[in-house]
Amino acid sequence: MATFITERNIFQSLVELSTEQRQLLELLLKKQGEDLAQFAIPKRMGSELIPLSYSQERIWTIAQLSPDTFVDNVPVAFQISGNLNLQVFEKSVHLLIERNEIFRTTCTVRDRQPVQTVMTTFKPWVEIIDLSHFSQEERLERATSQAEAIARQPFDLSQDVLFRAIVFCLGEQEFLALLVTHQFATDGLSFRFLLQELATLYKAILVGDRSSLLEPNIQYPDFAVWQRQWFSDAIFEPQTTYWKQQLSGAPTQLKLPIYQSRQFATLDAGCEKFEFFSTLSDKLRELCRQQGVTSFMAFVALFQLILHRCTLENDISIGTLMSNRNRREVEKLVGNFSNNLLLRTNFSSDLSFSEVLTKVRETTLDAYSYQDLPFQRLSASLASIPQFQILLLLRDSTTAQNLDLPDLQVRDFPVELGLTRMELSLDITDSGKDAIFGKLEYKSALFETSTIKQIIQNLQALLESVTENQELKIADIVLPETIDCTQFHENLKDELAATQNSNRQFVAPTTEIEKKLIAVWSEILNHPQIGIYDNFFELGGHSLLAVKLFAEMEKQFGKNLPLSVLFQAPTICQLADVVQRAEETVSWSPLVTIQAGDFKKLPLFCVHGAGFNVLIYRDVARNLGADQPVYGLQARGLDGNRPVHLSFESIAADYIREIQTVQPEGPYMLGGLSNGGNIALEMAQQLRQQGQEVILLALFDTYGPDAITLLPPLPRFLSSVDYLRQHMLPAYLLKTRSQPKILLSELQTVLGAVGKVLLQSKARAETLDREKKLAFFSEVHMQKSDPIFSDPGHFSAPSFLEQKLAQISKYILQRSSWAFLTPSTQLEEMDDVISTNLRSLEEIYSKVQKTYNAQPYAGKITVFKAGETPQDIE
Repeated sequence: MATFITERNIFQSLVELSTEQRQLLELLLKKQGEDLAQFAIPKRMGSELIPLSYSQERIWTIAQLSPDTFVDNVPVAFQISGNLNLQVFEKSVHLLIERNEIFRTTCTVRDRQPVQTVMTTFKPWVEIIDLSHFSQEERLERATSQAEAIARQPFDLSQDVLFRAIVFCLGEQEFLALLVTHQFATDGLSFRFLLQELATLYKAILVGDRSSLLEPNIQYPDFAVWQRQWFSDAIFEPQTTYWKQQLSGAPTQLKLPIYQSRQFATLDAGCEKFEFFSTLSDKLRELCRQQGVTSFMAFVALFQLILHRCTLENDISIGTLMSNRNRREVEKLVGNFSNNLLLRTNFSSDLSFSEVLTKVRETTLDAYSYQDLPFQRLSASLASIPQFQILLLLRDSTTAQNLDLPDLQVRDFPVELGLTRMELSLDITDSGKDAIFGKLEYKSALFETSTIKQIIQNLQALLESVTENQELKIADIVLPETIDCTQFHENLKDELAATQNSNRQFVAPTTEIEKKLIAVWSEILNHPQIGIYDNFFELGGHSLLAVKLFAEMEKQFGKNLPLSVLFQAPTICQLADVVQRAEETVSWSPLVTIQAGDFKKLPLFCVHGAGFNVLIYRDVARNLGADQPVYGLQARGLDGNRPVHLSFESIAADYIREIQTVQPEGPYMLGGLSNGGNIALEMAQQLRQQGQEVILLALFDTYGPDAITLLPPLPRFLSSVDYLRQHMLPAYLLKTRSQPKILLSELQTVLGAVGKVLLQSKARAETLDREKKLAFFSEVHMQKSDPIFSDPGHFSAPSFLEQKLAQISKYILQRSSWAFLTPSTQLEEMDDVISTNLRSLEEIYSKVQKTYNAQPYAGKITVFKAGETPQDIE
């Protein structure tokens, strides 16, 4: 039987070699002037599971920390003038997505590892929005507003097509086009290539000739499979060795001139744009030619020198993104090939700028040679590594220059996300002619706008100085704006110390929203002084208080926010930011990320209790450790806008669909509080029926529909009295300071009710002799099937006593202090949306629980019963 030798056969044989065998083969080939890398990337087999590339893995991992954010979206917009054929444009986008599998790629988790799947059928997001009927002034304003809103819609990596195209018609020959994709599918160069391909497709479809359109030799998923198979530890070893030496002893974090602690930073971004005069830009290009460096190297040196001055540090590391397209097959392939690289430079006062350029040139060229090592692998192999907090990017063309549409004028149109993961990001565009321009993006919670403007002014002044005299010593360079880093660092030091102290420094509100929120918090939490960085939970906040808080926020601001917002915004400052973004819709889902943790660990899924939200699990997550992923399942209908399922079976099925968006396959870990334990039990039953493994089913204070009747009356009564002594009386005694009449009224009511029952019981009990009484008090411990419970005529007096004891127990428990479990009794005077929804849900779930018929469970159940709080747990 003949064997056909193909590139794939050869590649597979090479992959299967041991590390030693591959090293020997590589050595022999090099002696003959050959290279293993010459073998082309093969197309994958159709049955293969497709792993993520290293670039995708980095982006996907970060995205799991904030899955509902749009920070990783990549939007571009253009103003187009001329006779744009909308039908042809729409077909071009459809064909673009069809030709590039990466836009049809979804990411799910299998066997605890993320994998990608290419959709064979898809519905592209292409919209044509006609705004021509509005006035001339309104058209562009409306288009801009809608474009920004669409650009900020998050992608769901598990199911969405990763490309959106929207065209706003502003007139017969005026259009605004918006294209949005995600970093999971593209990098900087990819956008250039996809725009060029889109223009080619438009031209071909317009003239009706597609013969010149060549199919890509490989697709991005082919590259991902090849990369994971080809790059072994042996190939990465010399690169790891280089980077360990290069970054040894580097500071993990630069002392940037920030005005508050990083722990209070959000993703919100500010941006300052700038442009250098054409004459200054030409001088820089001439300097680069003289020194034998690129514009990128020059800006690395300039930016690092500015940071050296800002931080008063000599050891400066900044990050950049390398294209990593060092193979012929991927040069123009659409996908994310980028890798994070750190560029480190040591400064001393006796260096000239020319010498700094030389150091930067050597460092950058070395980094290019070792750019294949994924940044996440480098991070894992080093005990400490400089944080990727500062980014420098350089582009050689504007976006619009790559969208060359026939007989149409295309101009760039700014669209900003307003979010960033970087503390500072310098983005430069140098086309090789005309003026160099750029923007400096920053985390607005860390930097004053005035500080950013000073950095830009100093950058321009530095550029002017070194282009006039490149031999100028860096110590002699005079910059116009002096940034007082010492004061910044002192402020930061004081604030960090204050954060760690229980009596931390009070930070007063500055905005009207913050002031209103503090007034609400002070009243609800009964706390006289609250600052904008105080934490709701650390001030004693819990589920019931959260309900009251959000009810009052609804009245104050007209916004019905989900309680789960408190996980992401537990401080006044953060919550004010959520309220301020009134134009954005806060996403709602039954599945809530309580703690992202390490994605490699199995997550714990916790079902809500009778309060229907999952805030109670915050301390559970905290005590399990920061690396443990914990998700909560809050009830549908909590916001009043979602339909409520009418059986535990359907609720469980719904929650299983939700958790499988995070973890498609078992083994699963489930937990549930109170009636949520019944739902968790039903989920476990259904998962096992699906053939899935459930390794943990944890039930916290869970009871079945008839559980209250299983405890005999006397033990139930004694337990209720003990509960009253331990929990209710201390809470009521606290009221005497401010509300003594309430305490007196409650005590009178309780004593009156108990006294009435005892008097009634005494008259009936006189007919019983001592032996019968003793017999009764022993028989109350028997099962419910005993005649004492089934025969009304048997021991009529004890049966009457049982009934009254049960009534007293019920009375005590109805007035208990575990308020968040009984919303209808605790929120009866509140008429806001949240409280109304809670009362409605309690009524529905009460009926649902009574109809639930729990079946025997074949697996293991771990039961937790609430007791006294250990001293080491707050």
